Amino acid sequence: MSHSRTAGSAEIETLSFGALAPGPFDRVVIALTSGLPDNWLGLRLAILLRRLVTMRLPYPDGALDVIRWGLRLRLHPRDNGCEKNLLFTPQMYEPTERAELTAEIDRAKADDTPFVFVDIGANVGLFSFFVAARAGRNARILAVEPEPENLSRLLFNMRINPGVPIRVASIALADKAGKVALDVDRRDRGGTRVRKPTGRDALTVDAQTLLQLLQDVGIDAIHAIKIDVEGAEDVILAPFFRNAPESMWPRLIVLEDARSAWTVDLFSLLASLGYTVVSRTRLNVTLRRILSLEDHREGEPLDERTGGMTPPRAPRA
Repeated sequence: MSHSRTAGSAEIETLSFGALAPGPFDRVVIALTSGLPDNWLGLRLAILLRRLVTMRLPYPDGALDVIRWGLRLRLHPRDNGCEKNLLFTPQMYEPTERAELTAEIDRAKADDTPFVFVDIGANVGLFSFFVAARAGRNARILAVEPEPENLSRLLFNMRINPGVPIRVASIALADKAGKVALDVDRRDRGGTRVRKPTGRDALTVDAQTLLQLLQDVGIDAIHAIKIDVEGAEDVILAPFFRNAPESMWPRLIVLEDARSAWTVDLFSLLASLGYTVVSRTRLNVTLRRILSLEDHREGEPLDERTGGMTPPRAPRA
């Protein structure tokens, strides 16, 4: 029986990459799911097939070691949706968002400029690893993640990929410095949320504003931000755009559409600052700041009533 079926959390953290390699049956299933079309039927088939592997892994710590984007990654599919998706269906893992980031990375390369990426709510850092693989070692990547288990997985995958240009900030972001509480979603670690502490919280962490953090680490210009913080996007971005110099505003923003939880209309705010929608998925919106006529042709016309947005879409099942 392989380590992936018997090891506990502490032991998994000490096993070298390759110790949790997929077995023959796992490899067959992953090959099948990785070749399915990126559509409704392909996803439904992948969900059925991947259960044949995940049900044989221990909960919640079962993991498999794979290569994705040319990088070594240990992925835990039992308690984190993004890790499960990348393990079994890399072709379906945020393809629209990755395409927009790739376009910005290619533009930076054409300008001979190191790509600067800030990954807010990094989870286990999959967007950061994608950018590292695509942009190369001259990139500058800041992954912001306060939740300890997600952070541990991120740091492990950094260790087994020496030289990846990722810096980790193990802190929460908020509208002011202080402390926040974390509500950890143990069924899907990507659903962890921050809230005000009550004094009886099991887990509290330090918080800074985005501008404070960027100043602390010496970032004064950004090509792209990805932000997915379960409804706190407005709490982080609105103060940043109010206080940061325009030279720090990112060209591209990949933003989780959580408007039902916001108290600030971020889409109208971003539209007023020159951002336009360039792509939408069921969960995310990508916006690019209009700097030229060429940029304008890449974007969509903005509807001022919704900040350039269509009505909210139903969440993914």
